[in-house]
Amino acid sequence: MKVKFNPIAILYILLVYLELATDRQQLFLVTYMTKYYIGILIVFLFMFLLVVRGKVISVNKKIVYLAKIIAMPTVAVFLYSVFLNAINPVPFNGYFSRLSSTTIFDLLAIFQALIVFQYFGQKAVDYTFISVTFSYLTSIIVAFKEGGFSQFIQMITDSGFNGSVLEMHELAPIAALFILYYLYRYFFKEVSFLFVFYRILIGIIMKRIVLLSILMMIPIFLLIYWYYQRKRRVGNERKILSLLNIISITFILGILFYVYIIKSSMIYTFIQKNNINSMARTDLWKGIEGTYEFGIAFVGRGIGFVSKWMDNYWMTLNINGLTGSMGIHNDILKYYIELGFLGLCAYFYTLLYWNAKRIFLRIGHKETFIYFVLTLFQMLIWFTDNISIYHNFLWIMYLLFFSLIGSKKKLNNTDL
Repeated sequence: MKVKFNPIAILYILLVYLELATDRQQLFLVTYMTKYYIGILIVFLFMFLLVVRGKVISVNKKIVYLAKIIAMPTVAVFLYSVFLNAINPVPFNGYFSRLSSTTIFDLLAIFQALIVFQYFGQKAVDYTFISVTFSYLTSIIVAFKEGGFSQFIQMITDSGFNGSVLEMHELAPIAALFILYYLYRYFFKEVSFLFVFYRILIGIIMKRIVLLSILMMIPIFLLIYWYYQRKRRVGNERKILSLLNIISITFILGILFYVYIIKSSMIYTFIQKNNINSMARTDLWKGIEGTYEFGIAFVGRGIGFVSKWMDNYWMTLNINGLTGSMGIHNDILKYYIELGFLGLCAYFYTLLYWNAKRIFLRIGHKETFIYFVLTLFQMLIWFTDNISIYHNFLWIMYLLFFSLIGSKKKLNNTDL
């Protein structure tokens, strides 16, 4: 069998590999902005190649529609944040710049995924998975070089150990995305079990919160799949929307309770009583608690407020090992502070149910399934991490969304 050499695919794999690099891998000098620079390079490079190939005008309408509904919540919370800042200005220099850059980088992730998929089609997922695999292997090699097999053992058994290159930040949740994606393809009979098994192996080593999140997500995955198959057999697939609505509302109510127990300090008592190592996260949450109230009247401070607060106050928290602004490791709490009680409910409900309903009616039923599963999985990690600003995680998740769109370009006309 003759293997076709594709220099553009190899270049893409290399660029994504470099975009995924962390300073712990010691490949080159990696800064906070490196992934954005490479992401912008990928966008311009493949836009140019699309123009050369004449593929710009042949855009799948379903892809454009999906990109639009993914982008609209970002635009909406940007406008809401501008309004909040107008009525109650954030007392930090550079707030509007932070709000704007946060919004632009989120839209960049959507556009990067769109351009890459437009160029490579379904192969974009395979090429991206290769980059993730090589990045994982690089981390493993560096870990062995630094600490040998003990790096693996210490990471798994010592909850206070976070110095290993194997912690891998974005790589761990990205690998988990692929696990859910390939499980989806197996259950819908698109690939064989061996195909899935070999790819899942790469995601075995991951951060504890990611592992916990995916263990929680798989039963929900199976529940939705079982219900969908049951209703599909009787030609009533639309009933799946009722289940997704129930899950969404229940999840949002759980989120509000979670914020309440943080604000009321109940969670700190629980953590201390059970001797849980929160790795300084609770100190961050306590530090920022004076900036918000729990209640329906709390309207929020605007997107970017929490990171600006950290920029200005991290040095006053006196947390051992905290040497710079790093976010509060709790995107649920961050969004509550920035969007308020009702704003958080509206934003999360849109991301979960409303967008899923639009996809179901205008794009396809199976696409709704994986959109909802991956979005909910992302939110589970939000409970104790800063993943909402992880550029690589976001654009790869969006790429997986796009990859599930069929070749049929015409949108369905079902009313919302």
